[in-house]
Amino acid sequence: MPVADTELLFAMNPRDRKHKDAINLLKEVNGLVVPDTAILEFQIVLRARGRSPSQVRIALLALHEALTQNNVKEVKTLSVSLLAFQSELEEKYRLSYFDSLIAASALTLDRQVVSDDEAFDRIPDIKRVPIKSSGHTEA
Repeated sequence: MPVADTELLFAMNPRDRKHKDAINLLKEVNGLVVPDTAILEFQIVLRARGRSPSQVRIALLALHEALTQNNVKEVKTLSVSLLAFQSELEEKYRLSYFDSLIAASALTLDRQVVSDDEAFDRIPDIKRVPIKSSGHTEA
């Protein structure tokens, strides 16, 4: 079960420059899941960009619909032990808070993350599946 990084969630928006790549990738990656940690970052980023609670709600519902239509499941990974693991990863690999949080989710599942963020390459136990250069072709 490879996990989706938050950038893949933002690419679900048809106006995102990686949208076509993201949609093609959803069809190629078997068992892709979205961890609660990525959804939390998605919400926080929207809020940080000045979106109102109602705009955030609409975006979350649209994301949920897009994931459902593409048979992508949401998974719960957040726990006290995951947060402790996140802190270890953040410090050891010099990752941002959310990159280390999503990395912790990936490491607790199947050690794969779908992302173009090369920060995940610092973690030897994670395989990064790129969004843009995954070998898929656009129609």
